[in-house]
Amino acid sequence: MLCRLISFAAILLCVTFPAMADSRATVIEKLKIQPRMVVSDDAKSWRSFFDACISISPPPSPLSDTFNMNTVWPRMVGWSAVSEWASENEHMEDIFIEATRRAIIGLPYGRENVPENYASQNVIADIGADGHLNNYDFGYIQMVQLACLWATAESYVLFEEGETDRAMQLMMSEMIVLRKFCDREFLKEKITFMDMLGDALANSRDMFYTYRLDIMPTQFRRFAKEWLPNIRVGPTSLLMPVGDQILGESLLADLFNEQGMADSSKFDQVLTQMQVEVEPLTSFGAKRYWTNMAELHRGEGDSLKRMKMIYDDWWRRWKLRFFHPMLTTPTQFENANAVNYAAVKMIVRDTEELFVKRKTLLTQMNGTIVSAALCGYSNQFGEYPSSIKKMYAQLLHRINNLDPMRKNEMRNDSDWDLYIGPAGQFHYRLIEKKTMISTLRGNVAIESGECLLYGISQNGENDGGTDADLDTIIWPPLKTLERNAGLLK
Repeated sequence: MLCRLISFAAILLCVTFPAMADSRATVIEKLKIQPRMVVSDDAKSWRSFFDACISISPPPSPLSDTFNMNTVWPRMVGWSAVSEWASENEHMEDIFIEATRRAIIGLPYGRENVPENYASQNVIADIGADGHLNNYDFGYIQMVQLACLWATAESYVLFEEGETDRAMQLMMSEMIVLRKFCDREFLKEKITFMDMLGDALANSRDMFYTYRLDIMPTQFRRFAKEWLPNIRVGPTSLLMPVGDQILGESLLADLFNEQGMADSSKFDQVLTQMQVEVEPLTSFGAKRYWTNMAELHRGEGDSLKRMKMIYDDWWRRWKLRFFHPMLTTPTQFENANAVNYAAVKMIVRDTEELFVKRKTLLTQMNGTIVSAALCGYSNQFGEYPSSIKKMYAQLLHRINNLDPMRKNEMRNDSDWDLYIGPAGQFHYRLIEKKTMISTLRGNVAIESGECLLYGISQNGENDGGTDADLDTIIWPPLKTLERNAGLLK
C-alpha cells in the first residue's frame, strides 16, 4: 500500500512540475520580448546599478518601517552614524547619475537569468517561486530601497555641507531612476516604485523648505521648469503593466483539459492555494468551492476571451482624460459573472488601485514643481506670490499647476474642449495670520507670511486645506512641520 502511494505521488510530481516549468518558461520568454525590454545591453543599467548596490556597506540599522528613505534627516537620533555611512558609499552618486543616461533598468525576469551572486543575495525578479506559477519573488526591490535610503541620506549630507548643486543633481537622479523602475512589467513592481517616487518627491520638498535660503532662484527655476517636468507620469508615458496579463493567461490555460473544459483537480490544486494565500480563514471551504466551480465554469476559449476583455477595458480607461464619463461605469472586471468566470476573477489582479496611484503620483509631481517655483519666487522677491499665475513663464509651466483630483467645472459634456487643462488647478493662498493644520500626529502651525498649497483628496471636496486627512497638503511640507513641532522624530 505504501509503495502504491509513493508511486502515485511520483506520478503527480512528474505531471505537475514539468507543466509548471513549461508555463513559467513561456511567461519569461514573453516578458523578454516586450517592447520596453527589447533594447541593447548598452541601454540597460541593471548590471552597473545592482553591482554597485551589492557593494554598499551595511547601514547603521537594517531597513525597516522606522529606518528607510522616509525617516532619515539631519536631526534624527543617530544621524552622525547615518551621515558617515552615506559618505562611505559615495560611489553610488556616479552610479545614480550613470543610470539616468540609460534608456531602461532592464533587470531580466527569472532567477536563472541573473549572475549567481545576485541570486545568492536575492537580487532577483523571479516568476513561479516556491513551485507555484502565480507566486513571484521581487527580492531586488529591497536593494533599490537600500539605494534610495543612501541617496536620501547623502542628499541631506550634501545640503548640510553647502554643496547644493551636487545635492540637487543627486536628488534629481534618484527620482529619474525610480521613474525608470516604474516601467517594470508587474502591478506589484509598478505600485511599489510609484509609491517610492512619491516619497522621493516629498523628501525633495522637505529639503527645499529646510535649505531654501541656500538655494539660488536660478536653481529652483531649473528644477521647476527644466528638470522635473521631464519626468513624465501621464497615461502616454507611464503605461499599464503587462506582466500580470501574460502570467494570468498562462495560469488560466493550465486549468483546462485538452478539450478546453475546466479540470476540477487543477481548479482545486491551483485556485485553492491562491485563495488561501489571500484569505487564510477560507481554507476549510475553498477546496469544495473550487471543485464545484469547475462544473459551472465556462470553457477555456470563453475564459481567455473574458480575461482579454478585462485588460482591454483597463487599457482604454488608462488612456482616457481625467473625469471622463466612461470612468464612472462598471469595469469589465466588475461585470464578469462571479460563477461562470470565477477562475478569471481569482487570477486577474484588480488594477483599479493603479489608477488612484497614478493620480496621487501626478499630484505629488505637479505639487513639487509648483513648490520649487514658490521657493524660487520667494528667494528672488523676498515674499511669496499672491497668485500662482504670477510665476507662469518665468518660473513655472502653466500645465504643471494641475490637480488631477480636482474636476473642472463644466456647463455640459459638449463644452469639454473649451477647457485648457484636463483637470482643475491647485488651491493656493497667502497666510495672513498664524494658521493651524490638523495632521494624524497632531496640530502644526503655518506662520504669517507663509503660503499654503494644497490639492483636494479622494472625497473630491475642497475642505479648506486645514486638515491633512481631508486635503492633500503640499506646501509647506507636512513632514517638515511635524518634525519642527516635535511630532515626528
